[in-house]
Amino acid sequence: LDRHHVDVHRGHASFVDPHTIAVHGEQGTRLLEAGVILIATGSTPHRPAGIPFEAPGVYDSDTILQMERLPRSLAIAGGGAIGCEYACLFKVLGLDEVRLIHAGERILPFADEEIGALLQEAMESLGVTFDAPDMVESVEPGAPLALRLQSGARRSAEALLVALGRRGNVASLALENAGVRVDEHGQLPVNDHFQTGVPHIYAAGDVIGGHTLSSTAMEEARAAMVHAFDLKYKSGVGAHLPVGVWTIPEVSMVGETEQALRARGVAHVVGRWRYDANPRGVLIGERRGLLKLLFSLPEEKLLGVHVIGEDACELIAAGLVAMTLGATCSTFIDTCFNYPTLSDLYKYAAYDAMGRIRRGEVFTP
Repeated sequence: LDRHHVDVHRGHASFVDPHTIAVHGEQGTRLLEAGVILIATGSTPHRPAGIPFEAPGVYDSDTILQMERLPRSLAIAGGGAIGCEYACLFKVLGLDEVRLIHAGERILPFADEEIGALLQEAMESLGVTFDAPDMVESVEPGAPLALRLQSGARRSAEALLVALGRRGNVASLALENAGVRVDEHGQLPVNDHFQTGVPHIYAAGDVIGGHTLSSTAMEEARAAMVHAFDLKYKSGVGAHLPVGVWTIPEVSMVGETEQALRARGVAHVVGRWRYDANPRGVLIGERRGLLKLLFSLPEEKLLGVHVIGEDACELIAAGLVAMTLGATCSTFIDTCFNYPTLSDLYKYAAYDAMGRIRRGEVFTP
């Protein structure tokens, strides 16, 4: 910020009118006027009514960072990215019991079904237990906490983490003074240029929803300011945005899922290669890893990349660039990768896809 000569005003901001921001800080209130405003205030954890967050041992995904000691047992409400990440983290930290309670049939509902199932198997092997589909209906404070689930089951735990989504962090911004609309999820609707209903006020990141990832948020903010100041170096965010989930093992994905292609009746073929069939995967001892590629038919164009395993969030980069450049199955077969490396998984997953095409093991509507 200093290198770019950006002035920083520390404090809590609120709109006075569409062009004026009041910053309430330790030195009092200061008014800032601007012709362009970007709202990038992030999000806060959703706190469902009926959960006693004021009770000892009840946390959301922010307040759990203030935990002073590790409990012996932890229940987690929510099987999305945050819930799964914390479940893995706390189990490997040595808790006796980590229980994940998820309302859906499968964890990581946005992920490819096969990858989500593999992650659940991996988490179970760590010792994480699951109640799904189910949800926390009530919590009785105490030591331990007493949880009653929708199914009627009763569970107890020293601590409860509620990870049931996030809401835009806009409550204190006085957006009504600027004429900016907020939807029912506390998020700001924007157009393709990230403009709110007030054209000179832009919004990016968690505050507009989506996968709420730092990488995506930064791209959105860059695209917003390129449009605001007509900088002409980016036409928008990338066509393909990766998702990284920092579980154990990691999960990463970009593009289409197999179930989405089937639901839309898109002809395709799947190519898979496991880490334990790759020399580097064997060397690092990754027994559960998998790279999964989805190619359209008959074009054989790469439509989706899904990885579970060590360094998945790094390994996805090759597939991300390939998709951006319009790669086909032949792209990976014609490419020479270092040996032994995990990147060589791409070549053999592509060989697997070609073999399935020859054998007729493809999906056609």
